[in-house]
Amino acid sequence: MGRAGLANVDFRKARFDKFQLAVGNFVACDFRGLRLDEKFAPFFVTRPRSTFVSCKFDGADLRPISPEGTRFEKCSFDDARLDGWTPARAEFVDCRFAGKVVSVTFSGRPAGPGSTRIDPVRSKNDFRGNDFRDAQLIDTVFVFGIDLGQQRWPEGHDYVRLDKFHRRLEAARADILGWEAGEMRTAGLAMLQSLAQRWQDQREIIGMRVSPAVKAAPRVQIRVWDSLEHAKI
Repeated sequence: MGRAGLANVDFRKARFDKFQLAVGNFVACDFRGLRLDEKFAPFFVTRPRSTFVSCKFDGADLRPISPEGTRFEKCSFDDARLDGWTPARAEFVDCRFAGKVVSVTFSGRPAGPGSTRIDPVRSKNDFRGNDFRDAQLIDTVFVFGIDLGQQRWPEGHDYVRLDKFHRRLEAARADILGWEAGEMRTAGLAMLQSLAQRWQDQREIIGMRVSPAVKAAPRVQIRVWDSLEHAKI
């Protein structure tokens, strides 16, 4: 199959061994509960890029695929398996994420070796209007200039949202170096370094106050975030 536009297709009922596609526009298609393995890969590596509008990926396993330049609009990812996903060249607009979102790196600009091969080539990824209110953001980061003010986030004490992040890192490091020498100070400095590495080129960040993905003990995590929150900048 060549260029195609598909609407209202339930891929849970589709049977195919190979699908060749030059470009795909998918509207209101259903991928719920599917494992998107190699036979689905052509959907996500087309040039020009594929777009998915109002599609359902709830409960789907997207770990095996890499969306090279793909655009998602008004799609739902409730309880989708995204563990370790790095959609560095994908765009997300008005999408919904719920359940555990583990070790995902969303990027505000195309990154990596494939960034010059996407079609259309662009300097920024469109990332806005996304709803993470019912998501558990475990070691999930938003980097390279994503505007947090254009998304919706979980509320409450479980999450920390900070601006001027890199200035806060410097101030918090000075504070932690002043802690009493010992295991807590060592763990605090290691955690701070890890945070700096995970959030790249990002002025504003959001993270879990106590995350199961962080090696430091909960009391260390709480103290480090407290230092970042109250940093004198």
